[in-house]
Amino acid sequence: MKYRVPFALLLFSTLVCAAAVVQAETLTAAELIEKARAQSREIEELKKVMDSPDRNLRLAAFQLMMDSDNPVYRELAIESGLSSTDNLLRSQALKTALFNMNALYVDLAIDQNAPKDAQEASANALAEGLPRIVIDFTQKHPETDSIDIRTGNAGGSEIQGINYVFHASGRVGTLTLKDGALLQGPVTISDRRYIGTARLR
Repeated sequence: MKYRVPFALLLFSTLVCAAAVVQAETLTAAELIEKARAQSREIEELKKVMDSPDRNLRLAAFQLMMDSDNPVYRELAIESGLSSTDNLLRSQALKTALFNMNALYVDLAIDQNAPKDAQEASANALAEGLPRIVIDFTQKHPETDSIDIRTGNAGGSEIQGINYVFHASGRVGTLTLKDGALLQGPVTISDRRYIGTARLR
């Protein structure tokens, strides 16, 4: 003889299980919120350390954050380093940002300090469809702060302090780290002079 569970009992059991699941979800959400608050406090502390007047502390914090398994901490380290007033820290952040990229997109504008004929030549090239160059990173060498590149032709580049210097056949440039995670500076392409701007973030 088969035993049949009364419908009322079955319904009650279902409701109890549902309530337990809801309670578990509520607890999980509460735990997540608490973890988020704890991480928020940690981030605020890390920001204070990155703004510390002690350079050694700033540099040590940057390295520890970059070595962290937490991607949020790594991003915070780069962001804080790029916006720092300490050029040594900015240099470290610039290296890290560039070595994490596969290419650099450099937007071109006319160099207003160039001779008039050079400005006209640059304006014509821009009008013909050269508003941007792409610098592909083919191989990176952190030990020498250099990156093999391809931008039209193969070439090389290196990080010199807060400057990124690149050279390929007919294309050379020196881009300096500016506020707002921007690289900006003179770029020469086949004797035409531009001001190049590249965003790091």
